[in-house]
Amino acid sequence: MLPRHFASATALVVLVMLLHGLAFAEPTATTTAATPPQTPRRHAVYIELLGRGGLWGAGYDYQINRWLGAGATASFYVLDSQRVTALCPYIALYPLGHGHHRAFLHLGPQFMHVATPSPVPEWNGTSSSGVGGALSAGYEYRNRILVRVYAMGEAGRGGAAPWLGASLGWTF
Repeated sequence: MLPRHFASATALVVLVMLLHGLAFAEPTATTTAATPPQTPRRHAVYIELLGRGGLWGAGYDYQINRWLGAGATASFYVLDSQRVTALCPYIALYPLGHGHHRAFLHLGPQFMHVATPSPVPEWNGTSSSGVGGALSAGYEYRNRILVRVYAMGEAGRGGAAPWLGASLGWTF
């Protein structure tokens, strides 16, 4: 069960996206006819701060159609001599949005490995691996650049926790 403040933050993100979508009306037929159709930018590469990969991550995203996408984030970092490796694939849903501005939901597993090397010769160190899950909801701007901000919930062997993240990248 996610904490109440995480559910409130997620509801706030969704409400902001709904209001944002209502504020920008669809273009009229006259402006659509004058504007050449844009080629969809289905591929994206990005760097994230916090988010699915932990402290940071590098990712790739492919948008299958207007409502569905898939991607993965990978990361490696050292924190207090612990070496953390993460691989986090996800399915992306885009339930709301207009043009380049959209709300998204990401759902997928998180594969984590944590290794602590031994500082002394008498001990071999330790390591453990595990699988958890993550659900995130947020805002995405996708044009030539990709900008995402989101709130997420993670659950695994150690329990559940809220988390925040932001991504910046390029689309092609």
